[in-house]
Amino acid sequence: MRAEDAAAAFSGERLRLARFRAGLTLRELAERVDVTHTAISQYENDRNRPTPGVLARLAVATGVSAGFFAFDRRPISRGGLDGTHFRSLRSTTKQGRAQAWGWSELVLDVAEVLERYVRLPEAAVPFAPLNVDAIDDELADAAQQLRRAWHLPDGPVGHLVRHMEANGILVARLEVANRGIDAFSHSQGLRPVVILGSDKGDAARSRFDAAHELGHLMCHPDADPGGQQEQQAHAFAAELLMPRAHLRQVLPRRFDLGAYARLKQEWGVSIAALLYRARSLEVISDAAYRRAVMIMNKHYGRRSEPYPLERSELPTLLATACSVAGESGISREQIAAETCLSLEDLDAIVGNPDPRPLVTV
Repeated sequence: MRAEDAAAAFSGERLRLARFRAGLTLRELAERVDVTHTAISQYENDRNRPTPGVLARLAVATGVSAGFFAFDRRPISRGGLDGTHFRSLRSTTKQGRAQAWGWSELVLDVAEVLERYVRLPEAAVPFAPLNVDAIDDELADAAQQLRRAWHLPDGPVGHLVRHMEANGILVARLEVANRGIDAFSHSQGLRPVVILGSDKGDAARSRFDAAHELGHLMCHPDADPGGQQEQQAHAFAAELLMPRAHLRQVLPRRFDLGAYARLKQEWGVSIAALLYRARSLEVISDAAYRRAVMIMNKHYGRRSEPYPLERSELPTLLATACSVAGESGISREQIAAETCLSLEDLDAIVGNPDPRPLVTV
């Protein structure tokens, strides 16, 4: 789309999204475009429209093409930044959260373009809203409801990200989620979105992040960052990945690193999570839990542990959709052009399908 046409169809909220994607403040963008920050604010609030020349500079400054600003594109998720589940407000800046949220909206943009050519799975996330004073049994019931709805096995759930994508959740691993955010989610747009960081090291921690965000999507239609919802999402994730009915039978009654390492590999959760689960289920005492944590911290530190799960669960839905579209002659370059993003940004969002050949039995 030419800058002249984009200026005529200009959407302020799309400019704000582009600014967030670039991680820029109003003043920073204004300096790059050589206008006042008041002008940028007026553009974003649809009180004024940029000239074609200014719009062309806005596109360059924010790393998108001019057509990205058109009002007839996908509407921005109605909840916006405030409707997004972020783990903590203290450990991140609002600008950092805004940039991360902006990239989650780009994931929705990409999915919308892909659905012109391929059919993605329908969103099928059960709805089990919880009050702030929900008890543990309600959280356990929500996790069991998900297992039934998705036909998950009774024991270890296996590849959780794959289950999420098969049920219509858009999952992406993005570098922008590594900056003190870890993971976040929202369900305010056309599809639920979960963004995971890409530098967790031990894949067990990232699996727990995915389960945590799944708890938000199921149980918390309205976001309350840093509040009681975070504890509930943690409890949901623990029950989903380590159901009490099974874990009570297999958790050791005393700390045995070898036994916990084997459980880590079988259930796909960290030793730290298993120890915490053992204490919460009263398999071990508080004193035994503290001793075990002290031993682990002494030998491995607070942020690492032995026997890591080295292979992270990589999202493949969008990458596979790109490959399927490619078989019909729709290249990645065309997908990027229709999304009004660079090919580099598209690749960062979509990733690549697993290159290993699939073995069928």
